[in-house]
Amino acid sequence: MVSIDVSALDSDMKDDVVTFIELKLPLKSDKDGDMISFEDKSARSHVSSPEVRTYMKRFLHSKDLRKKYRILSEDGALTFVKQKVDKEKEEKEEKPEGSKGKSSNEK
Repeated sequence: MVSIDVSALDSDMKDDVVTFIELKLPLKSDKDGDMISFEDKSARSHVSSPEVRTYMKRFLHSKDLRKKYRILSEDGALTFVKQKVDKEKEEKEEKPEGSKGKSSNEK
């Protein structure tokens, strides 16, 4: 059994991560507040915490959230955590600098 703490995610993202992981892996989920527990659907299949973590990363990548969240694991429990972003980095990403090379008119 793998448990995930989704308290850092927005409310609509909490349900999306569950459906994404259930589509990719043979698991069934049980939600208790902000904790989601995943269990194998059958006794023959076994899904480990690193596999679930991989699909959580894929979920973040598909939603373009890799720069905002990261995933921490501790004793089989996974947690979404908001990343701290420097304001300077954020401003640079919002305002990309123009090309510094010569324009097509200059030779």
